[in-house]
Amino acid sequence: MIYIDSLSKSYNGSCLFSDVNISLKKGMRIGLVGANGTGKTTLLRILIGEDDFDTGNIQKDKNITIGYLPQDIISGSGDTVLEEAQKSFPELKKIENELSILNKQIKKGAENEKTVEKIGELHDRYEVIGGWKIEQDAKKILSGLGFKELQFGEKLNTFSGGWRMRVALASILLKKPDIIFLDEPTNHLDLEATIWLETFLNDWKGSLVLISHDRTFLDKSVNHILEIELRKVFLFHGNYSSYIKEKSIRAEQHRNAFNNQQKKIKDTEKFIERFRYKNTKATQVQSRIKALEKLDKIEALDLDNKVIQLTIPNPGRSPLKIISCNDLGKSYGENRVFNNLNLTIERKQKIGLVGHNGAGKTTLLKLFAGVIEPSEGKIENANNINISYYAQHQLELLDSNDTIYQTIAKVSSNLSETEIRTYLGSFLFSGDDIDKYNKVLSGGEKARVALARMLLIPANILLLDEPTNHLDMKSRNVLENALRNYEGSIVCISHDRFFLNRITNLTYEVGNYGVHVYEGNYDYYYWKKNQKEGSDVVDKDKAHSNSLNKISYKERKKNKNRLSWIKRRIKNIDKGIDSARAVIQNKKNIDNFILLQKKTEEIEIFEKEYLSLLEEEDTLIRNI
Repeated sequence: MIYIDSLSKSYNGSCLFSDVNISLKKGMRIGLVGANGTGKTTLLRILIGEDDFDTGNIQKDKNITIGYLPQDIISGSGDTVLEEAQKSFPELKKIENELSILNKQIKKGAENEKTVEKIGELHDRYEVIGGWKIEQDAKKILSGLGFKELQFGEKLNTFSGGWRMRVALASILLKKPDIIFLDEPTNHLDLEATIWLETFLNDWKGSLVLISHDRTFLDKSVNHILEIELRKVFLFHGNYSSYIKEKSIRAEQHRNAFNNQQKKIKDTEKFIERFRYKNTKATQVQSRIKALEKLDKIEALDLDNKVIQLTIPNPGRSPLKIISCNDLGKSYGENRVFNNLNLTIERKQKIGLVGHNGAGKTTLLKLFAGVIEPSEGKIENANNINISYYAQHQLELLDSNDTIYQTIAKVSSNLSETEIRTYLGSFLFSGDDIDKYNKVLSGGEKARVALARMLLIPANILLLDEPTNHLDMKSRNVLENALRNYEGSIVCISHDRFFLNRITNLTYEVGNYGVHVYEGNYDYYYWKKNQKEGSDVVDKDKAHSNSLNKISYKERKKNKNRLSWIKRRIKNIDKGIDSARAVIQNKKNIDNFILLQKKTEEIEIFEKEYLSLLEEEDTLIRNI
C-alpha cells in the first residue's frame, strides 16, 4: 500500500530520523511509538503527504484512500453534528440540498410533473449510493463516541474542541478508507468511548497507523509497533506487550554489540598508539587507522532511558476514615446526579472512578475536594488531613510570572537544583524549558507543571482527574511507580486502563445517582461486571491478568513455538516482497513482461499468506 525507501527528515538542523525503509502492507495495524519529540507526528504527516521530507522516496498504491485524524481540530462549522459526520459523502449533501429546494418549490405551489419526477430520481439515487444506511451508520458511530441522539441535530460550532474531534473521527470511521492515520485519538475520549473505538477497529478490516500513549488501547488495536529511537525507525511484530518483551531482548543485544565494539576500538587505538612510530609496524598501524575510519559505529543507547525515581511525600499515619459522605445528594438545576449517597474513603484505599460520560465522576471528585457543595446531606473530612486535588483545568494556582523551575522550587525547599531538574525531567521538562514562564506555556505544559507541583505537597489523599493525559509512556510509568509507593489514599479518574490496573485496589462505578463498589482494580471490575451481566466473556486481551487463562502448559508451549515460526516466516515474506518489488522497479526489466507478471503474482501470493499469518498471530498472542 505505502512503501518508504531511505527516508530522512531534519527539523531546525537536527535529524529526527534517517534511512527509514518500511512497507505498510494491507492488514497491518501499526502503533507508532517513541519518546516525546522524536518525530512521531512528523513521520505520520509525511506518510499522508502533509509534510515534506529531506531525502528518500515514498510510493503509494493507486486509488488508495486515506483517513487522517490530527491531534487538534479547533474550528467548527455551522453544520449539525450528523451533517458534519457525513461530510465524507458529499454527494449525499448535494442530493439533500436539491431535495430541500424542490420540496420548498412544491410547498409554494410550483408542483409539476417534471419536479415530481426529479424528486423521484433523487430519492432513487440516494438509495443506490446507500444514503439511508450511511445515515444510520453515522448515528451508530456518533452514539458509540458518546453523543446522545438529541445532539445529532445541534450545530457543531456549539461544541468544545474535544467533541469536535469526536465528530471528525466519526466522519473518518464512517468513510472506511483503505488506511486510517490516527494521532492520539483517545485524548478526547472517555473510557467508554475508548472501548467502543477499540471494538470498532477490531471489527474493521482496513489498515491502521496509530499514535497513542494508551498501552491497553495499543495492545488491543495493533499487530505491529513502529518505534522511533536514536534517529532510526524499528519495526516490531505483535502488539505493544510483545514489543516491550522484544525491545528488552534487542536492547540487551545492542548493549552487548556496543560494548564489544567499544572494546575493539580501544584495543585498536592502544595498538596504534603503541606502534605508531615503529617502522616495522607501519603497514599494520595504517591498516588499523583506516579500519577505524571506515567503522560503522554503534551508538550507545539513549542515556535518557535511565530509570527516573519519583517520590511523593508520604503523609505519615492517616486516620482510618479520610472522607465520609452521609445521605449526599447533588443536582444541577433539574438534573439529578447523586441521591442519598453514603460511602467512606479509608486509609490506603486507592480508588478508580469509572462510569459513562456524564455519570458524575468529575462531580464526585469535586465534592470530595470541596470545590463544590452538595445539594443535600454532608461530607465530613477527618481532622488534620490535607487534600490535594488535580484537575486539568484547575491551572489558576500557577503564578504566571514564575518560571517552571520557580514554581517547583517554592514547594520543595529540601530539594537541590539538580534534584529539581531531575524531577521536572519526569514531567517532560528539560534543559532551558524549565526557565520558561508559566504565562507562555501551552495548556498541556501548564497541566504537567500543576501536576508536578501538587505531587510535592504532602497530603493524606490525592484526588486526580485524568493525570496522565499530557504524559508520554515513560513519564506515565514513572508516575505509576510513585503512586504505587505512595502510602496515602487516592481517588482517580482516568481512561488509561493500564494506569488504573497498576495503581488502584478499589473501583467505584458511578451512575444511576449513586456508586457501586467493586473490590479490585479495573480488570477485576470489568470481569465482575461481565459476570454479573451473565457474560462468559472476560476481556479478550487481558494482557496483565493471567489468572483466567485455562490453556495447558503443553498447548501454550506449542503456541509459542508456532508464534516464533510465524514471526520468522513474516520476516522472510517481507524480504520476498521487497525482492520481487525491486525486480519490478528495476528499469532494466521494463520490457520483460513475463518476468514482471511472475513477480507481481509472487507478491499477491506473499500478501495473501501474510494476511493469513497476521490473523493467526493475533489469535496465538491472545492465547499465550
